[in-house]
Formats: sequence, structure tokens, C-alpha cells
Amino acid sequence: MPQLFEVIHAAGHKPFDLQIERLIAVLRVALTTFCLAAFYMAPRGHPIPIQDMAFATPILAAYTTFGIVVALLPTLGKIRTGWQLPVHIIDIGMISLLMYFLEELSSTFFILYTFILLGATVRWNWRGALWTTLFLLVLQTALFVALGGATGFLIQYAFLIVVGGMFAFFGASRERSRDRLTELAAWPSSVAPTSADADNQRLDVSLNHIATVLQVPRVLVLWEIAQEPYWFVALFANGKCRQERLPANAFGHLVAEELSNTTFASEEIDSRTCITSAGTETSKDLIVNASLQTQYKITSVCTAPFSGGICNGRVFMLDRPDWSEDDLTLTEVVASRLCIELEHHALCVRLEATAASRERIRLARDLHDGVLQSLTAVGLQLKTLASRADEKFQRMIEAVRKLLLGEQQRIRMFVDGRQISSALLPMELFSELRREIEEISRHWGCEVQLSVMPQDTKVAPELGRQLEFILAEASANAVQHGQASRIDAAIEATSEQIRLRIVDNGRGLNGTTCAYNQNELAELGIGPRSLRKRITELNGSLYLSSSPSGVELRIALPRDDHVAHAFEAYQPEETTRAIG
Repeated sequence: MPQLFEVIHAAGHKPFDLQIERLIAVLRVALTTFCLAAFYMAPRGHPIPIQDMAFATPILAAYTTFGIVVALLPTLGKIRTGWQLPVHIIDIGMISLLMYFLEELSSTFFILYTFILLGATVRWNWRGALWTTLFLLVLQTALFVALGGATGFLIQYAFLIVVGGMFAFFGASRERSRDRLTELAAWPSSVAPTSADADNQRLDVSLNHIATVLQVPRVLVLWEIAQEPYWFVALFANGKCRQERLPANAFGHLVAEELSNTTFASEEIDSRTCITSAGTETSKDLIVNASLQTQYKITSVCTAPFSGGICNGRVFMLDRPDWSEDDLTLTEVVASRLCIELEHHALCVRLEATAASRERIRLARDLHDGVLQSLTAVGLQLKTLASRADEKFQRMIEAVRKLLLGEQQRIRMFVDGRQISSALLPMELFSELRREIEEISRHWGCEVQLSVMPQDTKVAPELGRQLEFILAEASANAVQHGQASRIDAAIEATSEQIRLRIVDNGRGLNGTTCAYNQNELAELGIGPRSLRKRITELNGSLYLSSSPSGVELRIALPRDDHVAHAFEAYQPEETTRAIG
């Protein structure tokens, strides 16, 4: 019982929409005023007895006055809560009283129950419509007994059930739309990106939120970034998000050209008919690109475009059996919010690139004014020293001087930006790495063999540079820590990966036989830390096996040239390390 009183109290003190309450109040006054006018204009001989008219007229007059007070109450008294339920009960009581005393006009006043159901629905949604309908049915039963069981009451029962059911459905739909908007507004909070993985996870969380709120099995997002020749794709399905990048010409137009700027939905996209906010439209072409349909198995869709200063694309809600106009609106909201998120990410990436570029310029200046000048001085001193030494020492000093000159040239290339200027040209992997292998052999005095399959493999320059550094680091570790005299490096290129196998004949890790994956190496704090960090930043994988006869490294890197750009800011550190 206490819980029942709490529910009733909450219903009576529910905050309301002033415009809706004002509309109900105006309708109440209009209804009662017209009823009074009808009584006064009724001709003589009207079937309603005089005594009934005399009784009903003051009731209607009082009800009209009550309606005027209620209409003015929110405005004059600023009372916005606490009286909706009492007013609702008075409405029911007054109309039922009129039906009882004016039996001849009961069917006329019965229509006013529709007004009561409307008020209950807009105030308390489906609960108001349902409970009011049940209460009116009970009240009708009482009137049926009191008035002797008129047959018209059966028709009124049916009317109440039908109208009450319609209002309950309307209230449920209204409440569901409000709840979905509220849930959608509770968008997962964005955090500053710290890595590519963090950005991917943030998008995963957003798409999961969208799928949950809109109750769709799958969410597909395709977008372009200015000056990037790709389609970026994210597909959320079965609780997981898969992201990929496709060429710009993979699909052409995502949807029919006449629908390119339109939000639309279709339960059967092969029918070429869709619903929009303006009504039903039929396209002369497929409403969704045929390649897109096939690749992602699209049959039912609700989609909206988005466009910003940097990003533009479309979001597709997939696999729902039916769509409504509310879904069109919510999908537009989702598209707008996703656009903001993707724009934010793109701007963060550009800011990071700008910061890395500024750091590169500063480091280049420091290298030019510091390290290069020092190396030049050391080279001159070695040249002077060689002129005073015998032939044997001259050869040794000359070898050291050539190493210094090679490092000077490498630093000068970095300072002059030659590597950056050639960043758009593909690198022939075997010829470039062969030169690196020769330098490694001269540096460390060991034999290094290289094989590349297929031998004519070409990769993006930035990825090629990272492979050079990986070979250099692995060789340095093998000679310094494993006392290796021979290193065999094999590279296999596929359409999606670059796989490296580096084997040395050193003494292994502590002379024991063991094998570790990338996570195990990180947890134990063993193995090549710098190499492991580099591979992790490149979204690659590392596997190390060791025995008393040497170490074998298996490395897999995604063949995706944008991954290597994450190392723009890291590169100067590695250049300095190589010099040292």
C-alpha cells in the first residue's frame, strides 16, 4: 500500500510541459463552453427533462469556471506541478456525472472520454492511457448497472478499449523515442588520444553505444579524410569492431546520386524504394552501391550522410527488420556526432604531426650546429693523425674515418630533409636493404646474408626505413650480446604483411633454450627492449626463440604505409642512437 501511494504521489507531482497543459486547458474550456451554448440553444420540446437541464447547467458552468482557473494556474501562480492528477480525476468525475444525469445525451458526453485519454497520454505516456482506460471501464460498468443495462454501453466499452489501446501505443512510442534520445545523448566521453589503439578503442565504444541505443545488429561507417586517397571503414558486429582502409575507387558512389545528401531507410534495398523525411522515394538506380551491398551483405538499411571540414562519409544502420521516421532522425543525430568525433581525431593526428615536424626541425638544427661540427673536427684530426702513422695504422684510421663520413652523410640527409622529399616514391626493398646490410657488416665485422621474396618487392619509404632500423638493431644485439659472427635475414612480403626472420649463430639468451611472444617478453622485461617497442608502435608482432646455438626473431608488420608515420617523432632519437 505505501508503494501505491508513492506511485500516485509521483504521478501527481510529475513536471509537465507548459505548452501541452495549456492546450489541454484551452480544449477543456472550449468543450464546456460549447456544451453550455448547446443547452441554451436547445429548442422547446427537447427530449431532456427540464429538471435535468436545470441540474446539468450549473454543473457545466462550474466546470467551465474550473477550466478557466486551470488554464490560468500555470501562468498566474507559476505552479508547474502537484495538481495534474487531481485535475485529471475531476475531469473524469465531471463527465461521468453528466453522463449519469443526462442519460439521453450519455453517448454525446461519452465522446469527451477521448479528451480525458488524450490528457492522460501526454502527461504520463502509455501508463496514463492504460490506467485511465481501465478506470473508465470500471466506471462504465458502474453506470451500466445504475442505469439498468442500456445496450449502448456495449458499444461504449468497445470504443474505450480501441481508443485506449491506440493512446497507450502512442504513449509507448513517445516514451521510447524520448528514452532513446536520452540514451543517445549519454555519448561515451572522449579522451585525448595517446596511441592508434586508443583511437580505435574509442571508435569501438561509440559504435557499440550506437548499436545498443538504436537496437541494430550491425553499424557500418565509411568516411574520407581530405587529401587521403582512401575510404576508412569501421564495421561493428557481434560486439566487435573491425577497421580497415580501402582504395578511394573501391565503391564509387556509396548510394544513388539523387540520395547522396539524403537520410533514408529501406527494409528491402533491392526494391529501390526507400522512406525519407519527405515521404517515400523510388530511385532509378540501386539505392546502395552494389559492391558495398555484396561486401557487407546489406539487405535492410537506415543511412545518413555527414560532412565536416576534414571528414565526410556515411553511417549505415544494418539488419533491422523495420524502420520508422524516428529512426531517420536518430540516424541523423548519430551521423552528426560521429562526424564531430572523426574530425576531432583527424585534427589530433594533424596536431601531433605538426608537433613532430617542429621537433624534427629543432633536432635537425641542433644536429647541424653540434654533432655535425664535432664529427667534422674528429675527421680532420683523424686525417692529420693518419699522415703521421705507418701504413698499417693509416688503413685502420681511414676505415674509421669512412664510418664517420658515412654517419655525417646520413645526418646531413636528415638535416636537409632529403628523406622527407622522397617520401612519396616507392622503395625497392632488396636494393635499399642490401646497402644497409653492407654497412652493418662493415660496422660490426660480421657476415650478414639477406633474402627478399619476391625480390622486386616495393614498399612505402617510411616502412622501408623502419625495416632498416629493425635489421640494424637486431644485428647490433646479436653481435654485442650474443657474440654472433653470422646473421641470416629473410623477408617475405604478402599483400597485407611484411614478415622478417632474423637468425644468428650467437650464444642465445643466457645459453638456454626458450621461446617467448611479444607480451611475454614485455612482462618478463627481457629481450630486445628497443626493438620490441618499435614493433609495438608499428602494430606488429614479435616472436623470439633462443638456444645455445643462437637467437631467432620472427617479426610481422602490417603492410600499411600509414602505420609507419606514427614514427615520425621517434625517428630523430634512433638517428642519434645510431651515431652514438
